[in-house]
Amino acid sequence: MSASIHLYLSGNHNESSQSLTELSNLSISRLNDLDLTHLRRDELVSLIERTTSDYLGVVDSQQYVDLSELNQLNNLNLNADQNEIYLLPFDDSGLFIQLMECLPPVAASLAMNPLQHALVLIPKSAFSKLQEIPDSADLLWHILILLAQAGMKSRSFSSTEFPLSSTLQPPLPDLAPNPPGPARDWLLHILRAYQPAQDLPSISSPADAAAMQSGLLCLHDYLDESHQFSQSVQNQGLHQAGDYWHHIMHRREPDYSNAKYWSRVVGYHPIHDLLPERVRPLIDLFETQTVANWKNRLLLNNRWSLNTFVDCCSECESSQDRELIQFARRVQWIEMLLLLQKTSLDTTTG
Repeated sequence: MSASIHLYLSGNHNESSQSLTELSNLSISRLNDLDLTHLRRDELVSLIERTTSDYLGVVDSQQYVDLSELNQLNNLNLNADQNEIYLLPFDDSGLFIQLMECLPPVAASLAMNPLQHALVLIPKSAFSKLQEIPDSADLLWHILILLAQAGMKSRSFSSTEFPLSSTLQPPLPDLAPNPPGPARDWLLHILRAYQPAQDLPSISSPADAAAMQSGLLCLHDYLDESHQFSQSVQNQGLHQAGDYWHHIMHRREPDYSNAKYWSRVVGYHPIHDLLPERVRPLIDLFETQTVANWKNRLLLNNRWSLNTFVDCCSECESSQDRELIQFARRVQWIEMLLLLQKTSLDTTTG
């Protein structure tokens, strides 16, 4: 017998989901909140207590082009023992899927909020693994991290197996961010307490493990805290990943001259061979001449130049060109995710 799913929709939408309620293994309810970040503990506890389904899913219906795509859930063959969290990525979520496959479980849950990149199905029984349900912003993401720490595994389907169209791009980190506010203190606490040794099968390069912590903190705009870890492993590690995160941290302060100093310390890094092929098609998505002007400079000799991208970020700050900023933020996102994956790999092979 196939497991049953209770899907909760948040957000405003005009499309009718009436047909979904008629499916044998899938039931649909509407959330009162329009935004998943406002889902509170009492409301979630009530949802868990009321449902008789095996799995709970929550999705912002504004993410979808066509709610009828959710009909696929009725044919999803889920484990009856409910021992896994299921991730059904939205289209254009290749980086998310790659990260989930490459990073250890807890680091993967910390790096990206899965709810921004996939429809997430959580076994109802999984909530019993928590000592208590926290009361925080981004409540479901917080819970997914806690479940990863408790050893709950996640399984990701491919976008070809279960295609889900998304109309929105997930928010990207700013080039020069402000410190996160107190609503994210829960995340800072977990990031500070994260222990790579408890997440990885083995660690052969402690310096790269510290760089991995630096990267997770930098990814979420905790620049000072990231700096503490990267500074502690200067000139260490298989490919000096700590120095690379040190470079990114100063670029985002922004302190461009200091960032260029650390780019010289880094020198060559293996992701410099990957970035040109990832950035080239990205440039073509932007039609403005301002972005096009950076094509030859960034892709010169088909080798990535840290200093050239520093100059690009500097122009973003001085010109406030909207298209160039959006382009640079996407490049930065790709760079940081590739670097985090390589840092994790170096931790176990250094």
